[in-house]
Amino acid sequence: MSFEKALEKVLQLEGGLVLHKNPTEEAQTYAGIYRKAHPEWEGWNYIDKGQTPPFELVKQFYYENFYKPLEAIQNEKIRDLLFETAVNTGVKTAVKLLQKVVGAKPDGILGQKTIQKLNEYLTEKSEEDFIKDFTLARIAFYTNIANKNPRKYGMYLRGWINRSLEVLSWVS
Repeated sequence: MSFEKALEKVLQLEGGLVLHKNPTEEAQTYAGIYRKAHPEWEGWNYIDKGQTPPFELVKQFYYENFYKPLEAIQNEKIRDLLFETAVNTGVKTAVKLLQKVVGAKPDGILGQKTIQKLNEYLTEKSEEDFIKDFTLARIAFYTNIANKNPRKYGMYLRGWINRSLEVLSWVS
């Protein structure tokens, strides 16, 4: 899947090009871009003026922050899976989940050792095995978050699991 197709899917999961505020968040979110986490995004200047940010700014944001850091992953389905996960959890967490699945040190850095471990994993097992194992690790990660702070995050668990399964369906 190309970056554009993967972005289209991610934006659907993020609710589209919509401005909103989640109940547990302190700031607005536009097209999945959380203002508190990314206050420097140029699109906020448009929103503050009551205008719609150009789509190119959204596209550039997602490419630079979430897709480009994962381009070392040659397998397109796995890269798309990690891209979508990175949008939801951050690149470092998505890479740590990858590292746990392939048996690499979970430091959140996508370096040569991690790529080598992924390639070894794919030699021993299949792409489908990785996608399944990664999805299970991702669901366990979300469940852990919700269990640690059920008052704040319990309301999101079903959505996180559904999102994980939706992504599973489009990369499988």
